[in-house]
Amino acid sequence: MRKRSTYRPRGINPTAHLVALTGVALLSRDDRTVWALEMRGALDAVREARATRQQWEVIFHNVNLAEQLVEMRLASDPDGVISDAQAACATIIQRQQTTGTRAARAAELNALRDFESSMIDILANITHAERFRAEERIRSKMRNALTGRIPGVVVVEANV
Repeated sequence: MRKRSTYRPRGINPTAHLVALTGVALLSRDDRTVWALEMRGALDAVREARATRQQWEVIFHNVNLAEQLVEMRLASDPDGVISDAQAACATIIQRQQTTGTRAARAAELNALRDFESSMIDILANITHAERFRAEERIRSKMRNALTGRIPGVVVVEANV
């Protein structure tokens, strides 16, 4: 008679399956709607010159996310909307820090609105896993920029 095997198969982890399935799924309409509402609220506050630090962080995060998705070749920016939005943010914050005025000019607001409308299209073809990877790369890049490991990078921070 043969000795009985001690091998017993493990049970399936349902959480791992859910994470894997969620990762390959495109961002849902609800996810994009939440993003759009946060961005719209932040841009309205900038337009009304009452933006808080948290609202600026929403804008900065989304501009950084779009730039990272382009760097990862998951999206494209043929019209330069992302760089225009970066320049507008930097100009508004620098003006606020030097002169104390919180107002944004029409051209700067238009650049941010153009970014908002193009970002909706960018997020339409992004999966949860791709967005997660992009956000991880942003965190890493921010740590490196704040410690001075990336030469030539200007870190803009809203002091509201």
